[in-house]
Amino acid sequence: MAILSYDGRFPQPWKRVDVDREIIAIHHIEGPEPVPVALTNEGDVYTLTEAGTDWSKIPGAGLLSEDATGLGLLNDLALHGDIQFVAGNARQLYRRIGLGAWETLSTDATAPDGYRPEDFMRLLALADGSLLIVSDQQPRAPNYDFLDDPRYSADMSVEEIGALMDRQNAEAAGGPPIKRLCHYTDANFRQIELPQEAHILDMFLDPAGQVWLFGYDGLLMRGTPEDGFQRLGFHGDMQTLLSATMFRNEMIFASDYTLHRFDGHRLTSLKPKLNDPFLNRNTPTPLRIQTVGDVMFYFDYKHGVCRWDGKTWDWIDIPPALLERDFKGLPTP
Repeated sequence: MAILSYDGRFPQPWKRVDVDREIIAIHHIEGPEPVPVALTNEGDVYTLTEAGTDWSKIPGAGLLSEDATGLGLLNDLALHGDIQFVAGNARQLYRRIGLGAWETLSTDATAPDGYRPEDFMRLLALADGSLLIVSDQQPRAPNYDFLDDPRYSADMSVEEIGALMDRQNAEAAGGPPIKRLCHYTDANFRQIELPQEAHILDMFLDPAGQVWLFGYDGLLMRGTPEDGFQRLGFHGDMQTLLSATMFRNEMIFASDYTLHRFDGHRLTSLKPKLNDPFLNRNTPTPLRIQTVGDVMFYFDYKHGVCRWDGKTWDWIDIPPALLERDFKGLPTP
């Protein structure tokens, strides 16, 4: 994979940094000169300073790394000032201040019977430096041969064998998947009660200090760790919400097929719609939305990046050479 950066102050504004691992999160340290920080699933952390690219490896993290200790992959990165937090499988939680050494805050690969270890999936740093952590714990199904099941017979169809294997999986599992939300502060984890069906994909902290939780089946909740979270109704909307930002005092959400405004009660389509003919059949595939100043940036899985000023959409023209697998550099302007 590669990290692309743009700085319009220079004649050649683009820069590319190639990475041998899968990048799973990018944020930036705020300041007069924002500093991008990128995390790979193996625990490589790239900090793009003016002096160059600083690389750091979280000791023991990852699955394929030479120093991996078996805890597994990493899943998310959060920043609080110049403090970096990283979370991953088997309750991995790490912290680094500036470009210093990494500190292990938590690891735990144990699990109750019938389950895999708990995985930390999403992180959100709050104003006081504490963290909200979304975790996931999957049931463990043992290996077996469906031929040994007394319900199996040689005259079964492929569909019937598939249904039998599904029943075996359900019976062998230790229980349903367990989703948790916890508040981490001062080395303590406190679980926050949520509806059992709540499946959080991501979180957003607004300027007023309210946390928005959103995800599958129209999940949208708002609150704080101290006061709890309330579900916000929007009249039967059941789409998957992937990303959120606040743009000029309005909450904007990206679902798996379009962008929405939230008026406090329901979601409505963001207009003017992102319907440039550049899109396949005028259908966007949202990845992330983010506001910087008075501009909202939209990132699309298939189609690149564009800006929205509240009235018009402006696609960013990325030089094709930057997207080539074998990058040979950009021409001098």
